[in-house]
Amino acid sequence: MDKPSVYLDTTIISAYWYEGADVSSLARRLKTREWWEEESGHFSVWIAVVTVDELRAGRFPRQADCLTMVRRLRVLPTTRLVRDIAAELFDKGVIPRSKQGDAFQMAASAAHEIDYLLSWNYAHLANPIAQAQLEQICRARGLRVPLLVSPEQIPQVRFGQTIRRLKRHD
Repeated sequence: MDKPSVYLDTTIISAYWYEGADVSSLARRLKTREWWEEESGHFSVWIAVVTVDELRAGRFPRQADCLTMVRRLRVLPTTRLVRDIAAELFDKGVIPRSKQGDAFQMAASAAHEIDYLLSWNYAHLANPIAQAQLEQICRARGLRVPLLVSPEQIPQVRFGQTIRRLKRHD
């Protein structure tokens, strides 16, 4: 049986390499590294080109490490379906037009029927409102709906939780 799939939002890669002094960001780094080291092997791990593009933008500490990390991951193609879903996310107000990367990451995970979208972005991705709206979009297209989760919410083997492929909703 195939491993469940997980899409890593840009915030996961950034959190892994974070070196600042902000306490909440340090906690995210700890949780991200813990998930990566202990749980990521139970998943088929994916990113999209938009993830790489966001990490290439600007200059920030450990940027080279972020880019090296994503080069080792499989990349989902940006298909017409991805672009169509991103446009629908904008049109329905799920994600603001100013957050193109967020829309394309959500759209890629939906179009490719990824099981989990892992993110620290609670504003636009990992929240119940976005989840409900994404479910409507996916159901209308007959797609399996990814669960939008943080590293604290995704099922974990070390806690005795079952990790499985999500079922398609009819």
